[in-house]
Amino acid sequence: MMDYYLRLALSRCRQNVPMVLLLVLTMAIGIASTMTALTIFRALAGAPLPGVSPSLYVATMDARESVDKDNPDYKQPDSLLKFADAKALVDAHRAVQQVAVAQSLTQIGRPDGDQSAQAYGLMAYGPVLQAFGVPLRYGRPWTEAELASNAPVLVIDTHTAQKLFGTENAVGRSVTLGRRSFRVIGVSAPWKPRVQMFDVAQSRGNLMGQDENFFVPAEASLDAGVGPLIAGECGKDAPVASFQSTQVSQCRWLEAWVRLDTPAQVSAYGPFLAGYANAQHDAGRFVYPPQARLYSTQAWLALNHVVPDDVHLNLMLAGGFLLLCLVNVAGLLAARFLRRQGDVAIRRALGASKRDVFVQHLVETGLLGLLGGVLALPLTWLGLWIVRMQPVSYAEAARFSPGVFAILLALSVGVGLVVGILPAWRVCRQPPALQIKLA
Repeated sequence: MMDYYLRLALSRCRQNVPMVLLLVLTMAIGIASTMTALTIFRALAGAPLPGVSPSLYVATMDARESVDKDNPDYKQPDSLLKFADAKALVDAHRAVQQVAVAQSLTQIGRPDGDQSAQAYGLMAYGPVLQAFGVPLRYGRPWTEAELASNAPVLVIDTHTAQKLFGTENAVGRSVTLGRRSFRVIGVSAPWKPRVQMFDVAQSRGNLMGQDENFFVPAEASLDAGVGPLIAGECGKDAPVASFQSTQVSQCRWLEAWVRLDTPAQVSAYGPFLAGYANAQHDAGRFVYPPQARLYSTQAWLALNHVVPDDVHLNLMLAGGFLLLCLVNVAGLLAARFLRRQGDVAIRRALGASKRDVFVQHLVETGLLGLLGGVLALPLTWLGLWIVRMQPVSYAEAARFSPGVFAILLALSVGVGLVVGILPAWRVCRQPPALQIKLA
């Protein structure tokens, strides 16, 4: 029976091609505009590290000391901590994983000077690879003993290894970082968060995540003369900390991230964090009530408005436009179906039930929705290409994916069925005698 309905729908579509084209084009434009906006929104509002970041939390507190109080630019407790505080939180081992990190940008090269490259990386105190789920291709992460002894070891990614040594497996090789030689103990797969999640308050404007080409113990990096990309918040009497400065002993420049897998672990870590911060305040180090708080990754990104407001606005406008298209399509379908009352009357007189007529018309609207989805596919590609050509920080997020294609087709068929329900119901509810009379 469904095969018959499908052949009947195709036959009806061929009878009035201009009307069919108008219906399909209206649905395609509405769906393409929505999918373009939805693709960008999903890329930016989704988890920065799928499967990992939902369990990651950042510790925040007002850790200002007397040297940096009365700062008019300080609005709320942030995530920046001095090395001593970040180290204390990591060394407490109160979470599944804990690490303190800061981004860095430096030159990394071979000891013989033949090859070098500018590279972004993470200075870390703690098991950074394990905490952030960085996939390791070769070698191993650093040990606690190597971390405690400031051993000159690091992990580079395959891109850097290939560029410096012509092979991905660079374990055991040496590289120069700053003024010191480091031994490569591991090589990671290319890795970056989907959106910026480190130093978000200081990195406004850099929306997309950055490829991290190396991971190095923070103290070993400072010993080599390589500092953080952003010096953070320094006291008024502190030495002027410039780009990549290692004079950060009086600055808050590290973020403490913890991995907590269950609500019970989150509930247990909150009091520990508050207890540590309050103890520092009671001891006179923190001059203000610390207001320590643990934020999930998504909550932290939302608090810092990482996703621009115009992305939300574009999604709402696209949804409104799709709704407008649906109303117009529903009206066109109603006019199209009501003109066929004679055909419907004959089918009803020959014994077709209301259900048969209703399903037949829904099959036709579903077919129109499918055709709209096929046409929406190139229109969505065009929309994403136009976004990538714009000078906006999220242009890189406008990429088509197989998941988007599946959603697109499902949305197209769903839209066709939804807008066809009312016209199909109207045309099948009239009695056969009245339909014959009207026809």
